Amino acid sequence: MRKYRSNASSDVRVEYGVELETGLAQFPETTAVALDIKTINDALDDQHEKRRALRTPVVKTRAVARFAEHNAERVIRSALRAAEIEDGGRRGRICAAVFPKGSTPILTPVGRAQVKPMQDLLDRIEHAKVAGIEGFRNAWAPKLGAALAGLEVALAAHAEALAAYDDAFKTELALRDAHHDAIDRAMGVVRAAFPRDRERQDVIFPVLETAAKKGGVVPAEDADARGASAVAAQG
Repeated sequence: MRKYRSNASSDVRVEYGVELETGLAQFPETTAVALDIKTINDALDDQHEKRRALRTPVVKTRAVARFAEHNAERVIRSALRAAEIEDGGRRGRICAAVFPKGSTPILTPVGRAQVKPMQDLLDRIEHAKVAGIEGFRNAWAPKLGAALAGLEVALAAHAEALAAYDDAFKTELALRDAHHDAIDRAMGVVRAAFPRDRERQDVIFPVLETAAKKGGVVPAEDADARGASAVAAQG
């Protein structure tokens, strides 16, 4: 009898389960356990497809967040140049008040970490009292505020999509474990139904050619010796 490795992907497990269910259904003694395998196999397959569908929103929202960050950084750079023009050169009164350490501390952070430096920039613009700040504030506070709002919305959408994907994957991993346990129980049933009939025991359990080439299927005896505690790999 053969079963997949403990770190096999869901695809490998589901394909294995379909073939095992078919094998178990060939004999009256193992028909009941065939239904058990079908139940857990269908549940894993459904969850795997659900998780795969949730990957697209993760990728799309990640791209949107990347462009929102790009837009925010363009506005920050433009605001700095505008402050320098208003000052008549670098490191003038407005730049010193609004960009005390230049733009690097605001542009360097990535993702959610960039929100606070941008908010701090807006706060400095709002509270600055230096000469000429009113015109700069009126021109650039709305642009920077809109860029920050767009960034926060994009980051929140990505975080939500990622959380949904992660939750779905956790459920899938739990079903992978349950699937592995169901295979072990099926092996016990087959051994009890056909004691010392190694030929019939072996024919019931599949050899998945693709999985075997990838190292996804091993003899049950070898797998039992190594244990089944490895974390399931994403697939």
